[in-house]
Amino acid sequence: MEQNKALFRALRLERLVTFITIGLIVFVAALNILISLTMMVMEKTKDIAVLVSMGAKRAQIRRLFIAQGVLIGLIGTLIGLVLGFALSLAGAKYHLISLAPEVYSIDYVPFAPRLMDGLLVALVAVGISFVATLYPSWSASRILPAEALRYE
Repeated sequence: MEQNKALFRALRLERLVTFITIGLIVFVAALNILISLTMMVMEKTKDIAVLVSMGAKRAQIRRLFIAQGVLIGLIGTLIGLVLGFALSLAGAKYHLISLAPEVYSIDYVPFAPRLMDGLLVALVAVGISFVATLYPSWSASRILPAEALRYE
């Protein structure tokens, strides 16, 4: 490690860049959740107003949309983790990406999927998808039944 200090520093930097890239992908997915839930609130305004007029509390409406957004985030995260680990394990076993041995000291790209990296990405993904649900759930809970049902 002391002889190849620069190489190990470059590998740490590569892990950081990879984490930032994955974080940006998750952020885009969270924006997708935010927009989907916002559109759903706009489409379901009448239904939400009926629920509120029948006695549903604002907190229940909020929890409904938060649960839906987090469920979307959990399913997407789970599918992404399974596919990511499967591709990493296949890449490690079958050496899917080859390199020119005369240029590099190795002839294939090594894959080393780590459980802690997967858990960290999963926690960040679910956390971001939870944050993405806050605004749509808040706006759904603020719907006034009389205003929403006025023109129906």
